[in-house]
Amino acid sequence: VRLRDLAALVGYDREDPPDVFVESLQRHGAFRRAALRANQVADPRSLLALYVNGEELSPDHGHPARVIVPAAPGVLNTKWVARLTFGDL
Repeated sequence: VRLRDLAALVGYDREDPPDVFVESLQRHGAFRRAALRANQVADPRSLLALYVNGEELSPDHGHPARVIVPAAPGVLNTKWVARLTFGDL
């Protein structure tokens, strides 16, 4: 699912989405949350992924969902997503 489409579902303009704060089910460590800027959310390749190659994500790959942001450091591709909060960071 494109992040910009999720932003539109909660009332934001698909062409001008807000920033998003991503929280993981992971409780400790530096990778349990990430802040994505509006330009990253607007990129049509930025996704909340539920599947890979037609199969549900495995736990190692971030089941139930993970964020995929092209050209971003891997630490921003948060696994085990629990919550997305859209708005100014």
